[in-house]
Amino acid sequence: MSVTRFLLPGLVMAVVAMLGPAAGVGGASSSNWDVVSSDSYFRDDADITLTEWALGRFDRAGLSVPPVSIAFHHEKAACRGQNGYFQPGEPHRVDICGFNWDRFLVTPRKVILHELAHAWVHENLSEMARQEFLDLRGLERWRDEEAPWGEQGMEHAAEIMAWRLMDEEISMTSIGETDTSSLARAYQLLTRSSE
Repeated sequence: MSVTRFLLPGLVMAVVAMLGPAAGVGGASSSNWDVVSSDSYFRDDADITLTEWALGRFDRAGLSVPPVSIAFHHEKAACRGQNGYFQPGEPHRVDICGFNWDRFLVTPRKVILHELAHAWVHENLSEMARQEFLDLRGLERWRDEEAPWGEQGMEHAAEIMAWRLMDEEISMTSIGETDTSSLARAYQLLTRSSE
């Protein structure tokens, strides 16, 4: 199957046509778009292509993204001054902010994977698995807006998933232990119930 996308103000509609094997950047299949809420907002085709690529990376890893509303913004206000922001809900909300240039550079790709990873972790990690992950990473808090970003387990989890799901090697410097074996152990712990 292939996906034809139509842009309307503030809305993306995925129309699935029976035209043979799935096509798309990074191996995205039309079923990936089933999780994207109709209230998602894509500024242009580059936003759609980036989203399709990210959904394809999760699909290739055998990880199902839960229902999510995705919105791209020119300014960072919607992301609380950051490049991305995740809000749990039904559906979960992912905002991607400030990328008004080539979205296929490393940073935008890592940001969208990181924010979608928050949604995946929120849906798939039990309290016990969260505590095990905190212990493995030497952390005390899963989420605490008062704590530094790099001391929150949920941020470690999203960073590690983005690291593993990227289609090229990236360096990790923003979180504790970043040697490849430590990151691989942490990723395995996060995703073991999905394997």
